[in-house]
Amino acid sequence: MKRQIIFLLAFLLSFTLAANSSARIDSEISSDFKSADHPLDIAVSLDGKFIFVLSKGQVTIFERNGKIKETIVVDKTMNHISVSGLAMAGLDEKIYLSSQSSKKIQEISYAFVVHIDIKGSPFLGAPEAPVEIVVFSDFQCPHCSRMGPLFEQILEANPETVKIVHKDFPIRGHKNARPAAIAAQAAHEQGKFWEFHDELYKNMRNLSPKKFTEIAAQLGLDPDKFKKDQESPIISQRITKDQQDAKLAGIHGTPTLFVNGRQVKHRDFTSIQKMIDEELNRDKK
Repeated sequence: MKRQIIFLLAFLLSFTLAANSSARIDSEISSDFKSADHPLDIAVSLDGKFIFVLSKGQVTIFERNGKIKETIVVDKTMNHISVSGLAMAGLDEKIYLSSQSSKKIQEISYAFVVHIDIKGSPFLGAPEAPVEIVVFSDFQCPHCSRMGPLFEQILEANPETVKIVHKDFPIRGHKNARPAAIAAQAAHEQGKFWEFHDELYKNMRNLSPKKFTEIAAQLGLDPDKFKKDQESPIISQRITKDQQDAKLAGIHGTPTLFVNGRQVKHRDFTSIQKMIDEELNRDKK
């Protein structure tokens, strides 16, 4: 029996060695860049877009091509880093640092501030308001259709300091969303964007060219101008520009809101008001 066990072990060992000798791995350097200082530790964002390099006294956030995105000053004793969160999934993005020497652990919340072009976009509120809430919407999005009361609450609480800006982001697969956006922009040419906007959401399940014409008549729009503007390449390009701006901002769904370029993670009044207050306090400082 012992002889059989020894033979079996010898066979398994020879098989393992043979397998290891024939194993191979293909590898190549897919990215190569230098840190500004001696790196102590690195971490990668969950979506793989960013590399976080910890050096003495700072965290440098690199894009995959090696371009520096941002730099954050940190405690010089920190020597280990990890990250968590995913903005597109609504998960708070955080950096975790620890120090072997001081035994301290720190949690840092962060959010990238993006620039969004709002020139010519319809808005509600004070024209020169210091806080801009930009909303990317789709006229076939049920969640977008329920944002009205929240906007009213925000503007009522911040009549002089906030304006809410509309940007179009018709989702692929919503066949009536882009035509609806074009119709709303045509109404914008006659100063009736928000009235048309509200009627589109009231009739979200019944959107069609016929319905657009009915709403235009209901709002007293010039029918010839409305029809001409719907066919205007300028308005079509305006929608396309909004879609491009959305992609640059990293948007994947609607509604997506930004407060002075910071993405809103929780679409409730308390959370948004907190962000508004932070922006106003930042302006005072």
